[in-house]
Amino acid sequence: MSDVAFDILPLVFFTTADVPRDDDLFYRCLMCGGVIPSVPDDNIGCTCGNIFIDKDTWRLIVVDLSKLQVIRMRPAGGLDAA
Repeated sequence: MSDVAFDILPLVFFTTADVPRDDDLFYRCLMCGGVIPSVPDDNIGCTCGNIFIDKDTWRLIVVDLSKLQVIRMRPAGGLDAA
């Protein structure tokens, strides 16, 4: 995943209900640097526990929203496109 490029979405969240999710969106934890998909196949969380997604209930749990960054995966060829 090291050659994958991401764009940071400049968003501010007041609750986890405000946080978008989509197939090309990922959540980056600014505490541990973990990156997890916003629409995971299974329950998943970052290594420090700040971000966790309960897939069974489609619930996003974030301890510190100020340490959550939403990033979008660039389409293939996005770096070379003019």
